[in-house]
Amino acid sequence: MPRALMLVASNVTDPERVDAFHDWYALHVQELLRLDGIVRATRWEASAHALLPGVDSIDGRRFLALYEIECDDVEAMRDRINRTSSDRTHSDLLELDPLPVTLLFESLGEWSSEDENGAV
Repeated sequence: MPRALMLVASNVTDPERVDAFHDWYALHVQELLRLDGIVRATRWEASAHALLPGVDSIDGRRFLALYEIECDDVEAMRDRINRTSSDRTHSDLLELDPLPVTLLFESLGEWSSEDENGAV
């Protein structure tokens, strides 16, 4: 079954309420995981240890959510995610100006340090 990855880079509207933002986002992630096809999610914060000088976020967005998707039809999955958006909780703590960076990626391959040839 083809795999896809949904990337969402976002920011909080009020840095003083970042804990509440994380609490809401944890609920939001659980709601997305109820959609058939989204099998795993992780959240990340940009590290203070930048790999490149001056690059400390994705266009100013500090937080990243990655959703692993297993489905036969990525376009249909995208449509389902968009169509069911109103069924999920939303928060005024999610910065909408600018909008979160939201992208779908389709798998080209997978490698592991445990594999002698590098391919899984």
